[in-house]
Amino acid sequence: MLQAPALEIARFANEASDAQLSDVLARHHRPRTPIARAAIIGNFPPRQCGLATFTRDMYACLSKALPDASWRVIAMNDAPDNDGIDAAYAYPDAVTDQIFQDDQTAYSHMAHSLNENGVEALFVQHEFGIYGGPSGAHLLDLLEAVDMPVVTTLHTILEQPTPEQRRVMQGLIRLSATLVTMAKKGADILKSVYGVPDSQIIVVPHGAPSRPLRDTAGFKARHDLAGRQVLTTFGLLSPNKGIETVIAALPELVRQCPNLTYLIIGATHPHLIRHEGEAYRERLKTMARDLGVEDHIRFINRFINDDELVDILQATDIYVTPYLTEAQITSGTLSYALALGRPVVSTPYWHAVEALSGGVGVLCPFHDTHAFTEAIGALLASEGRRAEMSLRAYEAARPSRWAAVAEAYIQRAEADVQTHIDGKAHPHPATRQALPPRPPLTAIARMSDDCGLLQHGCLRLPDRRHGYCTDDNARALSLMARLSQIEPLTPEQTRMARAYAAFVNHAWLPEGRFRNFLAYDRRWLDEGGSDDCCARAFESLADVARSNLPNDLKLWACDLGGRVLAHLDAWPSLRARAILTRALVRGTGAIGDAPTLKTRLRTFCADLHARLRHFSRDGHIWFEPELAYDNARIPEALILGGHVLNEADSMRGGLTALRWLMQAQTHAPSGAFMPAPTSRFDAQGQDHPLYDQQPLEALASVEACLSAAAVSGDEDWRAEAMRALAWFTGRNTQHLSLIDADGGCCDGLTPQGRNENQGAESLLAWPLSWLAVRLAL
Repeated sequence: MLQAPALEIARFANEASDAQLSDVLARHHRPRTPIARAAIIGNFPPRQCGLATFTRDMYACLSKALPDASWRVIAMNDAPDNDGIDAAYAYPDAVTDQIFQDDQTAYSHMAHSLNENGVEALFVQHEFGIYGGPSGAHLLDLLEAVDMPVVTTLHTILEQPTPEQRRVMQGLIRLSATLVTMAKKGADILKSVYGVPDSQIIVVPHGAPSRPLRDTAGFKARHDLAGRQVLTTFGLLSPNKGIETVIAALPELVRQCPNLTYLIIGATHPHLIRHEGEAYRERLKTMARDLGVEDHIRFINRFINDDELVDILQATDIYVTPYLTEAQITSGTLSYALALGRPVVSTPYWHAVEALSGGVGVLCPFHDTHAFTEAIGALLASEGRRAEMSLRAYEAARPSRWAAVAEAYIQRAEADVQTHIDGKAHPHPATRQALPPRPPLTAIARMSDDCGLLQHGCLRLPDRRHGYCTDDNARALSLMARLSQIEPLTPEQTRMARAYAAFVNHAWLPEGRFRNFLAYDRRWLDEGGSDDCCARAFESLADVARSNLPNDLKLWACDLGGRVLAHLDAWPSLRARAILTRALVRGTGAIGDAPTLKTRLRTFCADLHARLRHFSRDGHIWFEPELAYDNARIPEALILGGHVLNEADSMRGGLTALRWLMQAQTHAPSGAFMPAPTSRFDAQGQDHPLYDQQPLEALASVEACLSAAAVSGDEDWRAEAMRALAWFTGRNTQHLSLIDADGGCCDGLTPQGRNENQGAESLLAWPLSWLAVRLAL
C-alpha cells in the first residue's frame, strides 16, 4: 500500500502545478539510497496499446520524481522493418534503446549494456505478449544477466496459466526483487497460486492524471456534445469489451433520455484488424441500426492521446465498462475515469470490484442488459445522485495520482537498491554457496520400469524382492511435477511420470485409502497403507495439479484429488496431518474449493499447534516426546498453514520449533548439518548419538527452511536450507559425498561410512532437495 508521504502527495496533487508537485516530492524524498541511474523497459508510444501509454506515463512520473537521475528507456518492437535494423516506430527522444521482441540475442546484449552503464534499478512492465519466446520467455535472458534489483509491474496475473506462462511467471518471481500489482486481487493470486511471500509484493494503483473536479458542460461544448447526456466506453475495440450489452440497453435508455449519446472510443485492436479487419465494428454498427439507435452512438475510430481522452472523460456523465469476464487485474481507463470523478457503471471484473466498492460506482452482472438499463437510467434521471457519486469517485482515486504512484515505486526501489548493495558488500552465507548443477535422473530411471519405481536397492541394482511402494512412487511423481516447473520434460521423463501416476492411481481404494506395498509379481501385499503413505499420495496429486505436466495428467490429478479430499480426516497421524497441510496449501485453487480447503487447514493447524503446546517444555520445543523421522515436515506445516490462514501464533510456533530442530541437527564441533539419527527410534534400542543419518531428513529440512524463508523474509533460513543441502555433497560428520555421477544417492551415513545401497527414497531425496532450492531462488 502507499506510504504516508505518498498519500500526502496524492492529496495535494489535485490542485497543484507541476512545480509545486516537484517541491512536495523533494521534501518527502528522504535520503534512502538515491538512484542515480535507472532503466525502464516496456512498449512505448507511438506503438498503440495501453501498455505503451502506461510505460510512457510511468517513465514521466519517475523521471520527474528523480530529476537528477539518468535514464535508459528500452522500447519493445513487435516487428523489424524490411532491413531488420531501423526502428519499427518513430520514437521520441526519451527512448534510448530498442529490442525487437524475437531477437533473442538482443536481450542478453541489453543486460550487458545496462551493467556496463552502471544502472542501479530496472523497472519492468510485464505482459506475456510483448516479449519474444514462448509466452515471453526471452525476457528472462535479460533478467538473469542484469546486476541490479528488478522491480516488475505485472499487468496480467493469471490464475490458470498455461505451462509456458507458469514457467515465465516463476522466472519473473525468482528474478525480481519486487513484484508490483495494481489490485489486492493480484496479490492474492501471487500468494495462493505462485507461493510468493508478502515481503516481495507491493500493491500500487494504476496511475492517473491530476485534474480539478469540474462540471461537464464546458468540455461537452468542445466536442460537439452540448445539450447531450453522454455515456462513454474507451479502449481498443474487441469483443471482450462487452459493448453489445450497452447497445442492447440503448432503446429503453433513449426512450427515457432522448438526448443521450454513447461514445465508443478507440481503434480496433491490432490483432483483430490482422484477422478480420473492421468486421467486428461493422457488426456493432449493424446491431445499432437494427435497434434504431444508430443516431445515438458515436464511434471514434482512432487511438487518441491522453489530453483528448481526459477532455472527453470530463465531458462524460457516466463511464461504462461492460467487460465480459472477471479476470482483469487492472483497467487504466477505469482508473482515469475515477480520477476525473466520473460516475461508473461496470461489470464486476476484479479491478472494478475493488475500485467501485463503498458506493464509488455501480456493479452489474456480466451480460445483464436489464441491470445496465436500470443502473444507467437511474443515474441519468438524477443529477444529484450523479454529483454525489462523482465526488466519491474523485476522493477514492486520490492515491492513484501519478505523483503518489511515483513515490511508492521510488521508496521500494531505493530500498531494493540498498539491499542489493548490502548483499554485495556482505554476501549472506546462503548466497555464497553456489547451487550445484541439476542432478541427472539416470539413477532414478535405472530403478524404474513400466510399473513404477522399485522400492529398495542392492547397491546400485533394483532389489526386486521388495517390489514397489506407493510412498516412493508418489514422491517420484512429485519430482516430475516440480521439475516440469523449471524445464520441459523429455519424452522419457514424461513416460516415467505417467508410470508413477498410473501406480498412484492403481493404489487408490474407493473406500478411502491408498494401498502401499506391491510385490514384483504385481500382487498387492496390503489392503491400505499408513496414514503417511496416503498423505504423500495426495500431496503428489496437488503437485501434478499445479505442474506443467501434460493436461491429461493434470485433469486426472484434479479428479482423483477431489475424490480423495473427502477422506483426509480419516488419516490423523501427526506426520500425515503435516504432509496434508502442505498439500492443501499447494492444492488451493486446483483441487477442491478454497473454503473447504481452508476449513481443513484450520483443523489440521489447530491439531499441530495443540500438540506443540502439549509436549513442549524447557529445552524441548517439539510436537512429541522425541524426534523420530521426517521431522521438519511438522513445523513446516504449521508455518505454511499459519501463513495462509493469517494465524500469527501458529506461524510463530512453527518457526520456533523449526529453529529448535535445526539447532538439534547441528554437529557442534563443525557446524555441519547432522540429521536426527535413526537410532533414536531403533526397535533394537541401540542409541548411537550420530548415526544412522538418512537423506529423507535432509530433504525435509531443506524444504522446511525454504518455506520459513519465504514466509518470514529472513535470509538466515535460506542459509540453513543450504547447510542441509550441503550434507548430500560432503559437508557432514563423515566428510563424504553421498552423490554419484549419475545422480544416485546412497541410503545414508553409518558409523562405518556410506551405506552403499541406493533405494528409491534416497535417490529421490537429492533431486527433490535440489529442486526445492532451485524453485526458491
